[in-house]
Amino acid sequence: MTKDSGLMSIDFLVGFTIFMITFIWVATLIPGLFIGLQSHTIDYDAVAYRTGVILVEDPGAVGPLVIGDQPWEIQNDKRDVARFGLAVSKDTPLILYENKVNRFFCSTAFSYPEDYQKRAIFGDFIYQFNISLRSVGEDTIRSVGDVVPDNYQYGYIRRDVKIKGSSNTTIGNTMITKYGYKNTENVTLNEFRIVINSSHLLTGDVGEIVNPNGDAAYRINPNGDRIIINITDLEDTRNTVAHPPSEPYTVNLKEVKFYQTHIGDVNLYSFSPAAAFENYVYVNWGTTAVKPPVSLGTDRNLSMIFEPGFFLSTDKYGAIYINLTFELDPPQQFLNNTRTRPFDYNYHPANVTQPALTDAVMEVAIW
Repeated sequence: MTKDSGLMSIDFLVGFTIFMITFIWVATLIPGLFIGLQSHTIDYDAVAYRTGVILVEDPGAVGPLVIGDQPWEIQNDKRDVARFGLAVSKDTPLILYENKVNRFFCSTAFSYPEDYQKRAIFGDFIYQFNISLRSVGEDTIRSVGDVVPDNYQYGYIRRDVKIKGSSNTTIGNTMITKYGYKNTENVTLNEFRIVINSSHLLTGDVGEIVNPNGDAAYRINPNGDRIIINITDLEDTRNTVAHPPSEPYTVNLKEVKFYQTHIGDVNLYSFSPAAAFENYVYVNWGTTAVKPPVSLGTDRNLSMIFEPGFFLSTDKYGAIYINLTFELDPPQQFLNNTRTRPFDYNYHPANVTQPALTDAVMEVAIW
């Protein structure tokens, strides 16, 4: 009997072990039988919140093939844009860059939904969405995406933001007289020089703000901003005694040359804008940009609009010099500052209209 009971214990252990192995194996298979029956819940509000944070608190990013410190909004090839972000910088959340906003809502630059899905929404799940921006004082709402559904659950976030605009200057008769930008000799070629001191603009005092730390919201950045220079009242620079207004004459903007200095080097080095920026002159408030040489016609007003990226190839902490050469027939006195100092595009509010911050509301809906 003793030997029989011992054999029964071994059989019991073997059988119990086989039973447990089988039970565990079956238990691991059971959840797979109900995969198709599981519910899938998405927190759309969380996705909308994440998207809103990316857009209004991040400046965006470019792909690994882009050389140098270039922002995404000036990339000609959208494949070089890795992530959308509308903030001026990481240090200025909720302050959007006008250039980034314009590019983001440009339907010819990016396609909905694929370009936005992988650069702003992210994730493997395909969402529908609507992103809109309304600026105070504007009737038009900028938006991208589908129409927000009336009877369907969707996530939503609203962010109050500000949009940083661009700077500009108008060099008219008052300023020309104040700084002595009138030639006293009758010559065929008159030159007018403008300096944009990038080093001062990026590191110096901003108006009444002394050395702000990283306060990019109020800074003029020649490498990334749009810069507008208007020159008016050119008729008033002539000597109307020697050359009465009734006397016919012609004036052409013969050429515009660009020079730069490098940090720690006082020498001037010429540079040429990229082909994409060669048309930047507007005559008599026209809407079509041309490149010099160009006739100033009868009104003799001109504007130069340097789009974001125009000066990107220059030394970030150097200085940019713009030399305009006017050709007159017959020779006479005209706009000329070769015997004075170049016009300084700086933070002086009497010389340059500073970048303004406009209130706006961004709304993100995800479903």
